Amino acid sequence: MDHSRKPFNSTTTTIKKAEKITHLVLDVDGVFTDGTITYTKDGEHTKSFDMRDGMGLEILRQFGVEVMIMTSEQSELVAKRMQKLQIKQVFLGVKDKYTLLKTLSKQQGFSLNNVAYVGDDVNDMSNICSVGWSLAPLNAMTEIKTIADVVLSKPSGAGAIREACQFIKNYNKRY
Repeated sequence: MDHSRKPFNSTTTTIKKAEKITHLVLDVDGVFTDGTITYTKDGEHTKSFDMRDGMGLEILRQFGVEVMIMTSEQSELVAKRMQKLQIKQVFLGVKDKYTLLKTLSKQQGFSLNNVAYVGDDVNDMSNICSVGWSLAPLNAMTEIKTIADVVLSKPSGAGAIREACQFIKNYNKRY
């Protein structure tokens, strides 16, 4: 796992600064899952989730880290899985994840510097470039792995979230 930091390049005065991680924001397809969706004539049928990822999130919450879900998909399967994981802040059908994250940070009083974000594709790019720590599964798009602070050694749907949780737990212990 590469833990080196990449510089934040921007024409604005925004400076990316990592602080203690209080919030973990996760994409779903390509992070929780391997990105595969099975359809039947009735629509979305199955998605596969790694149980160890769920346990990692539970452990992280015990250390006081708030977990949030942001996905562009409107999926009943995702809603049910997040309910089972007892994740309360689940945002489905989000087309502009950056605006939502900025709005939530203002409403709930946390800084983007306190956020770790795990994403895998171009619709995660703005958040990856603006949070304190950004992480990408091993099988994320090349564009995302190039700008992420950490490229995880595990692929999506196969332990990437659990690895991210361990990184956050270890980072916060040292912070």
